[in-house]
Amino acid sequence: MLAQVLALLAAAAPAPDAQPPKTVSPVTITAAPSTEIEKHPDATVTSAGGDDDAIGEYVGIWPRRARAGGKDGRVSLSCRIGVHGLAEWCKVIGEAPPDQGFGRAALEMRPTFKLTPKQGPDGPVASMMTINVGFKSPDFQFDFAAFERSMRTHKDSGQVDIPLQHNRLEMHPVVMVDNPVWASAATFEDTAGAYPAAGRGVEGYAAAHCRVERSGREAGTLHACFIIKEAPHGQGFGKAALSLMPKFRVLPAVLVRAPQEAPLWVDVPVRLPPPAEAADRTVRAPIWLLKVDPVTAQGVFPPEAAAQGLTSGRGVARCTVAAGGTLAACGPDPDEPDSLGFSAAAAKLASAMRMNLWSADGAPVEGGVVHIPIRMNLKAGGD
Repeated sequence: MLAQVLALLAAAAPAPDAQPPKTVSPVTITAAPSTEIEKHPDATVTSAGGDDDAIGEYVGIWPRRARAGGKDGRVSLSCRIGVHGLAEWCKVIGEAPPDQGFGRAALEMRPTFKLTPKQGPDGPVASMMTINVGFKSPDFQFDFAAFERSMRTHKDSGQVDIPLQHNRLEMHPVVMVDNPVWASAATFEDTAGAYPAAGRGVEGYAAAHCRVERSGREAGTLHACFIIKEAPHGQGFGKAALSLMPKFRVLPAVLVRAPQEAPLWVDVPVRLPPPAEAADRTVRAPIWLLKVDPVTAQGVFPPEAAAQGLTSGRGVARCTVAAGGTLAACGPDPDEPDSLGFSAAAAKLASAMRMNLWSADGAPVEGGVVHIPIRMNLKAGGD
């Protein structure tokens, strides 16, 4: 899978080597159940254009044309929310006004979505949710009451504060690298070692916004990183995530497709499990770069199943993730009954698969264990 590159977006990113702004566009998330049968549980995200309401989110993504025209927008995304409350993938299911780029901009905000996962009988479970993203264009409002208070407070000092509400941020055109293919990434040992002393034994999450070096010997390396999401706040998870960014490198071959008119930036989600859970290296949200070939799958269909008249079946392989995201030591999953040979066949197919070096739920994969369900059809077009 090659990364998709979007160009018509603007982000509140600092210049290289500059410090991020102290306050920027807020992103607030609230969740509420939906009463409509066909809709998922509902969450609302608001991207406001002012810098005085900030709650700790350090980037605002906007379509360039809509931003210049001062237009508001609203987007509905259908997202898979994993067991850790992260949006592992999303697609646009509604956008207003159309053809202004709001849908693409909303997709860029995915790493900042951190929700309460759905609870099943045995704990959190993955589920689909509808996330509504509202884009509110900033306005300039002079706060007369605050101005009068400042006049009274500073009448003898000669200093007067001039309060403006919803101050417009300076926006910079960027090219966002979507779904980056990683040539290198942090490991399980790296994330365990980065867990902050102030973490207090809870799981932390942070997302970093980084400039990608375009060319030369450092092509694909990350620079000028800063945090755009941190949860919980004030426990060192953002700083811990930043310490891991030198471990990441975008596959340089991806970058040749990027437009040349603006800097390249990428968002990196990082989940930091507490020490008590660090030993669990199960990869639950792999991003597949190489999947099963349906024609090959027909060739390994279990003969004992075919002899009983079956034309479709499901097996589960258990593999270790090796260097480069390849799979090794694949075998039938011992937790799955395999009387007809489907899991043994799945193990043969899985050995040819390959995953990205960073998972959709912000975690390492190399050295982890993955359970891979694979459906096989004896004939093309089967269920």
